[in-house]
Parts: sequence; structure tokens; C-alpha cells
Amino acid sequence: MIHKVLLILFFVIVQVFPSQALSATSLDQSFLFFAKPEQTPPAKHADVTPWMATLEKADSISLTGGSYWLVMPTFVYDRETRWAVSVRNSIVESLDYWVIGTDGSKQYAHSGYYAPYEFLFDYGREVELNNGVEYWLIVKMESRYFSSIPKIELNPLVEHKQSADIEAMAVMLCLGGLIFIACYNLLIFFSIKDRAFLYYGMYVLSYFFGWALTFHIPSHLWGYHNLELHHLFFISLPIFNILFYKHFLQLPEYSPKLWRLSKYLMWLCIIALPTSIYLVSYTALIASVLIMLWIGLAITCGNVCLIKGFSPARYFIFAFTCLLLPAVIILPGNLGLTPDFIEYAELATLVGGTADALLLSLALANKIKLLSEERQTYIETLGIAWEKARQDDLTQLQNRHAFDEYMQTALLGKNAKRAQHLILIDIDGITQVNHTLGHQEGDSLLKLVAKQLKSICSDHERARLFRIGSDNFVILLSAEQTKSLVNQLELLSKSLEQEGYRDTGISYGYAVNSEVRDASEWLRTADRNMYKVKTEKRREKQAQSVSLTENELLS
Repeated sequence: MIHKVLLILFFVIVQVFPSQALSATSLDQSFLFFAKPEQTPPAKHADVTPWMATLEKADSISLTGGSYWLVMPTFVYDRETRWAVSVRNSIVESLDYWVIGTDGSKQYAHSGYYAPYEFLFDYGREVELNNGVEYWLIVKMESRYFSSIPKIELNPLVEHKQSADIEAMAVMLCLGGLIFIACYNLLIFFSIKDRAFLYYGMYVLSYFFGWALTFHIPSHLWGYHNLELHHLFFISLPIFNILFYKHFLQLPEYSPKLWRLSKYLMWLCIIALPTSIYLVSYTALIASVLIMLWIGLAITCGNVCLIKGFSPARYFIFAFTCLLLPAVIILPGNLGLTPDFIEYAELATLVGGTADALLLSLALANKIKLLSEERQTYIETLGIAWEKARQDDLTQLQNRHAFDEYMQTALLGKNAKRAQHLILIDIDGITQVNHTLGHQEGDSLLKLVAKQLKSICSDHERARLFRIGSDNFVILLSAEQTKSLVNQLELLSKSLEQEGYRDTGISYGYAVNSEVRDASEWLRTADRNMYKVKTEKRREKQAQSVSLTENELLS
């Protein structure tokens, strides 16, 4: 989607505008003079040349503003009589057009920043030029500053309207994209509180307001004019963008030196903000210098962070490349160092900035994706660690921690909805196995019992098995299944000797949940019952031993 938008805008600028500019009448022979308040142009065509001799010649238009006459001879070879004269490429506060012909005609039109607009985003005015008539086109330009060297255009009216409409469509498309991106990122900030989105949203909003003022949107809609605000927003761009890439690129961690340089530039921009109001004539130059420094520094920061392994920086670099390309072409012209290399320089810069905003959105989206993947990996790692913390390493059964965790949710006493038994199991004779056969055999016995208990529990619905001590196990199951499970425990106890573990067995005791007040009492009750069973088994064994001794004596 993004690349389609950029292709459309590229087509608008490169294909449509230059082709229409070629239809303009030749204005190569022009004369530039300083203008004074008391000077007025002559009324007749023949008086223009003597009048020019009284004017002070100017070598060039100063970007710090001033008042100038631009005088051009014009001869129309076309049958078209309806034409449009326009000054573009810079904000101009006051424009006066005079067209004086050899046929005795004299036409006048006023335009400029404060005048009503005849064409969208344009200082153009309609004039009538007849075939075969020689004309002097006289333009008086007055402004406190010029953002670039103004250019005069004279085109057929139909072509000029078409050009103005296409330019307006491109401008509105770009500005609409900027306001959407800004609002979207601010909404994300309010949702996740990531400051990178806040500063990025403010950066795009500054870009939007700066260009909206440049193309006179408030003037068109509400008649609002305030030349002092124009570069206030452009000087704000580096401030918000530096704060943005501090968080986005994690610049203080990846490159503390570049972060210090960025802070110095940010404070320089903050100090320069009042120049937009108090040094209007120089604010365009100041803004151009600061923006050039910022773009160069931002690309350097992005490359350093990319080299150091921060992969989302590639979108950041690509975004600033889109901003750098028109800036390299246009900013030297804004500083008066070179002539403007392309037509519609302001629109080209706006398109580059919109592309920058779109690609930085991709960079943020890529960062969110990486953070999401990191978060998912962390959750999975945490889940594995949590499971391991709840699992006994030797038997792979749930351990005491898992048992205590489960018991916190158990309903006991009057709250018990259904009868449930806690069966506490102890392995008899394992201490003797450890002492006589070694702990390795003792571990083998534990694993054997665990395996058998797991098999038994699998035959009983919702039975849960835990190893809660060195030779203690717990089974939780519904009361109606207890008899079946106890029978299997008896079989398991008898099978241990058949496995080669002499004088071993299983002792167990159980308690019902409805007869206890808490988990500790439930376990203690089962423990008491288990030791009753152990004591009974010990007595039976002693009785059997005494009986065998007596039989041996009698025999």
C-alpha cells in the first residue's frame, strides 16, 4: 500500500508538473530591481524602458526579505488568450502583477500571503494576453523573508488550473496521511505508554502543521494568517524527532556519544524557537541549517545502531533517506548556495517527509513485532521455568510447591461441594535400602513406585499425584474412587518385594475434605491415619516374628 502511494506522488511530481511547466511562455529575459515605496510602474508600454533606468538594479533576491521589481518582456505565440501568472517556490507576503501591452492595455492584480486566493495553494492570477501583442510583465514582490528564490510562471489558464488542482490533490493526500499517522501513533501511546510513540506522534504533527501553514491551509479555510508560526513548527521537528529516536533506537545504550551530540542539537533547536517570532527574516535560514544538521545526525545514529545489532534501525535509515534526498536538493537552494534544481520543490519536500513518516511507522511496527516476539519468548521461557519449578526432577511428578499451590484452591469443610480424599503414601523400608544397597538403588525404588502410582492414577478420573517429600506421595481423588485405588495400592505394596526390594512396602492413610477446616489439617489428618496403618503393620510384623520364633523353639 505504501509503495503505491509513493509511486502515485512520484508520478504527480516528476511526470505531470514538469511537462506542464514546459508550456509556459519564455521569461528568460528578466530584469531585477530594488523596489521603494514611492515607486509605481508606468501606464504605457513605451515608458517601461525609461522607467527601468530610474530603478536600482539588484543582482539577486535576498532570502532575508525585501522589496523587488521583476520586469520581463513577454510575447505570446499562442492563440490562447486566457493565461495565469504566478509566483511560486516561496512564501511572499505581497505580490502585485502588472501586464502592459503595446495595444494600450494595462492589467493589474494583487496577490500574496494575505490576499484572497484565486487558485488552491497558489498566488496565481488570471490575465489576458493576445497573439501578436508585445507585453511587459511587471511583478512587485515584498516579504520579510523568502524561503527560497521565487520563480515566475506564465501558463495557459487551463493548464495552470489543472496543475494547481493536481498539486492540491497531492498536498491534501500527504497532509491527510500525516494527520492519520500522527493520531494513530498517539492512540498507541495512550494504550501502551511507550514514549517513542508520543514523540513520534508530536514529530508528525509538527510536520503536518508546518506544511499546512506553508501551503496556506488555515488561510484558505479560516482566513488565518500568521507568518511567525511557519518555521516554529519546522524548528520543532528535530526536537521531537531526537526525543523519538532516543527511545526508538535506544541511543543512550548503543551510542552515548551520539546521544550527547543529539542532546546538544536538540537544545540548540529549543534556543532557536523564538527566532521564528523575533527574527522572522532569518528564521528560514536558521531552520534550514538546523534541519540539515539533524538529518545528517539522525542517519548517522541509525547506521551506528544498525551496525551494533538493532535491526529496526534499517527502516529508520530508509525513512531518513527519503527525507534526505529532497533535502540535499532543496536545502542548499533555501540557503541561497545553489539554484533550485527541481520544480515544485516544496511539494517534493512534503512528499519526502510523508514517505519518511510512513517508513518510520513501519520502523515502529517492526519494533512492536520484535517486542511482541521477545515477550512471547519470555512468556514461554517463564512458563517452562514455572513448570520445572513445580516438577520433581527424579520422578517427573508434580512437587510440593505444586501441591501447596493446588491446595490453596481446594474447597474444604462446609464449602466442599463433593467428597474428596487426600491419600498420603509412604514407602516403607527405603531408608534400609539406601543404607544397604546405596542411594542409587533407593532412587530406583522411588522411580519405580512413582511410575506405578502414575499408572494407577491414570485409571481413576481426575486423580492428581504429587511427590511432597523424600519418600512421601499424595493422591487426590473423589471419595467414591478411593476403595478401588486402595486395592491397587495393596497390590503395589506386595509387588515391591517381587522386584527385589526386601522388607519394603507401601503405607497410606487418607482423610476426607469435608471434615477439615484447612489444607494443613487435611494433610495432618491423612498423616495420622497413615502412621496408624504403619504402626499396625509394624505390630503385625512383630507378632509374625514372635510366632515364627516360638515355632522354631517348639520344633
